[in-house]
Amino acid sequence: MVMAVQDDQLDFVGKRQRRSGAARRLGAMAAPVASHGGAVVDDPSLLRYAGAVIGAFGQGDIDQGLTRAQIIERALRIADLDRVELDGRIDTFVELAMLLPYRDKAHQQRYVVSTDAVAGSLFFRKGLTDGGIEELLQLLGATADAIEDGRHDAGKVADALVEQRGYVELWTAAVNRLTDTATLSELVAERAQHDGDRMLAHVERVVDVVTKHHPNLRIAATALLTAAQSYLLATQRLLERIVDEGASTRDFSLLDPADYARLATTGTVEALAAVFESVVWDPPRPQVSPADVVAALRAYRPNRRQPRRPPVDSFAREPTADPLEGLDERLDLIRRQRRHAAELLLQGEASIELSAHLRATPWPAALRVVVELASLDVDEHAAYRLHLADSLIIDTDAHTTWTSDARLTVERPPITQPAADAEERAPR
Repeated sequence: MVMAVQDDQLDFVGKRQRRSGAARRLGAMAAPVASHGGAVVDDPSLLRYAGAVIGAFGQGDIDQGLTRAQIIERALRIADLDRVELDGRIDTFVELAMLLPYRDKAHQQRYVVSTDAVAGSLFFRKGLTDGGIEELLQLLGATADAIEDGRHDAGKVADALVEQRGYVELWTAAVNRLTDTATLSELVAERAQHDGDRMLAHVERVVDVVTKHHPNLRIAATALLTAAQSYLLATQRLLERIVDEGASTRDFSLLDPADYARLATTGTVEALAAVFESVVWDPPRPQVSPADVVAALRAYRPNRRQPRRPPVDSFAREPTADPLEGLDERLDLIRRQRRHAAELLLQGEASIELSAHLRATPWPAALRVVVELASLDVDEHAAYRLHLADSLIIDTDAHTTWTSDARLTVERPPITQPAADAEERAPR
C-alpha cells in the first residue's frame, strides 16, 4: 500500500513538472472539464490544428458542409501542418462533436463545425494570450451593468459580491505565490496576466453602483474593495521584484515601455534622479556663443600641405597583394554555406513550404534567409529555386508580421548505380 501511494505521488509530480509555460496554463484552463490528467494536449501548438480546421469552414461554399478531404485540403492551405497529425486530430474532433455530420448517414460524411467548438477555441486562444483576468474583469463589468439596469435584486447582488471577492482573493494568492517562489523568467512571462490598476478600477465601479442602488450592502462592497486593494499591492510587489532583479542584472528590457512612461509622469524628481546615481558624466564644457564660433571660423587658416609623390623605387620594394587572388575560393565557400543552409531547411525533401518558418523567425534572420535563398536561385551553378507568391500574409502574433507564401525546391541528380552492382541485382 505504501509503495502504491509513493508511485502515485511520483507520477503526479512527474506530470506537474512536465507541464510549464503555455502548456501549464492550457491544462489549468481545461482542468474543470478534463476526465484525467492526460486529457489535455501537452503541446499548445496543437491548437493550430483546431484553428486551421475551423478556418477551413470560413472559406465559403459550406452550405452542405465539407467532406474530410476538403477539410484537410483547406486546412493545409491555411497553415503548414503535418497531414498525419491533422488526420488524427480530425478523428478526435469528430469524437468530441467539434465536427458534426451534416446528415447521419455512413456513406454521406460531410461535416459542419459546432459553434460551441468555435467559442471554446476563441476562449483558449484568448486565455493563452491575455490570461484569465480578462474573464474576471468582464464579470465585474457585467455585474455593475446588471445592478445599474435593475436586473439584480439585493439577494443576487449580495451573492455576486461574495463570489467576486473570493475570485479577487484567489488572484491575490496566485500573485503572492509567483512573487515568493517563481523564477525571474516565470515572473516576466506571467506579469502580463495580472493588472492591479484595471482590477481596482472595475471594482470601484461595482462599489459605487452598489452604494447607490443597495446602500445596505455597503459592508460587502467594502470587503470587495479591500480585496482589490490587496491585489493591487500584490501586483506592485511582483513588479518590484522584477525591477530589483532586473537592476541587479542590468537588464532594462524587463520593463514595458508603458512602465517607463508611467514612472516618468508619476514618479518624484528624487526617484527619477536616483536612476542615474551611478552614471559617469563628462565634465561640463565652457559655453561658446555663436559670435565666438563666427570669429573662430574667420580667423581659421588651414595649414595646407602639398602632397609629395613617393619615389618610384618604393613601389617595387613594397609588394602589394592581388585583390582578386583567392576570389574563386571565397565564392565557392559562400556557395557551399548557402547550399548547406538550404539543405537544413529541406531536411532531405525535394520541396518545402517556407511561410511558417519565416513567420516563426525574427525579422532580420527571416530577411537573411530570403536573401541567401534568392542568391542560390540566381546562381547558375546551384539547383535550388525559390518561388515567392504575390500573396501577402499578415500575422500580428508572429515574429515576422508581413510575409508571403514561399517555397524552396531542389532538383537533385538521380542516383546511378555502378554497372557491376546493376548486373548483380538484375533478375536471372
